[in-house]
Amino acid sequence: MSFCRSLLRFSAFTCLSTLLFSLPAPALAPAVHHPLDALTPAEYWVVYKAIRAAGHNEEKLLFTSVLLHEPEKSYVLAWTPGSPIERKADVVLYYQGHSYGALVNISTAKVETYEELKGMQAPFTTTEEEEVNDAIKHDPRIVDALKKRGITDLNLVLCYATPGGYIALPEQDGRRIGWGGCVYNIDAENGMEDREVAGIFFTVDMASKKITRFTDYGVTPMAPVSEVYDSDGGSALPGTKPIVVSQPDGPSFTIKDGEVSWQNWHFRFRIDPRSGPVVNMASLDYQGKRRSVLYEGSLSEMYVPYMDPEETWNSHVFLDSGEYFMNTGLGIPKPLQKGTDCPDYATYFSGTFFHENGTPFIRPQLACLFERTLGDPAWRHAEPDGVAGRPGRELVFRSIAVVGNYDYILDWRFEQEGAITIAVGATGELEVKPVKDKMDVMGKDPEGNTVEFGHLVAPNTDGVDHDHFFSFRLDIDVDGPKNNFEVDSLVQYKLPASSARKTIWAMAPKTMDNESTAMQNISMQHPAMWRFVNPAEHNELGYPTSFEIMPGLTGVSLLSLEDWPQKRAGFSDHQLWVTPYDAKERYAAGIYVSGSKGTDGLPVWVKQKRSIENTDIVAWYTMAFHHVPRPEDWPQMPTMWHDFSIRPFDFYSKSPLMDLPMQP
Repeated sequence: MSFCRSLLRFSAFTCLSTLLFSLPAPALAPAVHHPLDALTPAEYWVVYKAIRAAGHNEEKLLFTSVLLHEPEKSYVLAWTPGSPIERKADVVLYYQGHSYGALVNISTAKVETYEELKGMQAPFTTTEEEEVNDAIKHDPRIVDALKKRGITDLNLVLCYATPGGYIALPEQDGRRIGWGGCVYNIDAENGMEDREVAGIFFTVDMASKKITRFTDYGVTPMAPVSEVYDSDGGSALPGTKPIVVSQPDGPSFTIKDGEVSWQNWHFRFRIDPRSGPVVNMASLDYQGKRRSVLYEGSLSEMYVPYMDPEETWNSHVFLDSGEYFMNTGLGIPKPLQKGTDCPDYATYFSGTFFHENGTPFIRPQLACLFERTLGDPAWRHAEPDGVAGRPGRELVFRSIAVVGNYDYILDWRFEQEGAITIAVGATGELEVKPVKDKMDVMGKDPEGNTVEFGHLVAPNTDGVDHDHFFSFRLDIDVDGPKNNFEVDSLVQYKLPASSARKTIWAMAPKTMDNESTAMQNISMQHPAMWRFVNPAEHNELGYPTSFEIMPGLTGVSLLSLEDWPQKRAGFSDHQLWVTPYDAKERYAAGIYVSGSKGTDGLPVWVKQKRSIENTDIVAWYTMAFHHVPRPEDWPQMPTMWHDFSIRPFDFYSKSPLMDLPMQP
């Protein structure tokens, strides 16, 4: 339930504060070695002081977003180590119902621009939600509805308001609207996901902290407690033997001034409060020089719509990266647990984030880096006289995004063959709805057929059907920024009548000329390869060098294009988009997602019909899955992995794996 997006931040923040104050002072302060490095604590302080010095001194002014303002790509590519670095920050502020955007030049400690965001809204914050929650709990309509359910102990009740995505409700015009319900924390053991008070729904004006509409959809008894598990771990099953994985001589990657070097790979990264892990400047050593592959890659947006017809639940539509990165505990990335989230031998990295009053803090263990071998062959081949093959290893850069009830493991896996696999492992808890019985999750379609909107995962506990969409922004630069986007369709080819065969298939390559026609969908009936080609560089066989986006198992949106959630998350209409590079286009659903009407983002940008031939282009890949919950997903969901790869195609002239050693 969405209340967990509000609730989890309290305990997480308390534990984090205790941890931070108990940590020893760092030996070295974070430093800036490259224009794309993360903001440091000192830089956050410059931003804070510059905003105050510019006259914005209100005590309750909220810093809802402070992110690195990335310099133009041309500046970054021309920059050389040791040269001065101009640093800026994009700042979004909220004060008494008004949102403001500012650009702060850190290098000069000056506010360059400051303007009210007309028609746009700042991300929602923990502070404003807490104030609203405290204000609405004693509303007479809520008190009466709780009494109908036999609930009079308000000490155990939390009524919450979360960001209300625009769906053309009358109360939404020109107002900052949240919506929500209540939970009754009676008898809870491990959490409150199964403590929802069913049937209560309201919308709230977040500025006035007043309920604008209240609806009671009827009383449903609270489900028995089923969110019960042993968080400390139990005894191993009989016969279980230890598995020991170690790297006694330390890692074989090196890190110098923020650059990671491993095998033939070089790359940099930062941890961003909104996007999480951002990988940049990835290149491969080949033929005696570094060759660029990926200028920058990051998670751009997450979209999670729920599928229950009742308003208390069909309002659960979340654009997590844009709406929730501040109101679920100060940033999407959360600390990692050694031995569970990453191997014991992993190397960990902290990140600098900001409080809502604008002050910085260092959060430890936000990402880890480790090598591993899975016991799989990198390649093998059997001949009559024997078997030849090589074991392989990979380098994993991992972080975990936590948004309310869900935990998303985000992996960037660097492979010895020159590929990068991007993987998302979904785990955490389901959002569940109390129901009388399994008949409550059923309905009839217009033709009278029975349909189901969820599935019982425990007695009287409905796991509501929903989707997960992840949009990745991939600024692929194969041997430099000037690339083409080529679609290699696999088509049926008819053979002459004299042939014993009637048909074969052939590859029909086509270079796409503009962004408005470049959108691609995965099709079993019409397969194709998606390649990013440098027409000016060729391998020894004469082919232009390229990298391919190789999709994995994914899903497509089943919602109507006229549905407001789908309009706001229009990036999910296609699995792949390709646009020309624009420094302002960083988020697939737009910068300001709260209150958005779908007037920004990929579907709007591509209407410009800009050329994508022999120029700097950006790929936007959407990975998705439909989730019909099952009892095996409750109370904690086993990690479900989905992935895709960026892999070389004609970048090399032969397999780069042939000379691997016999030990991984």
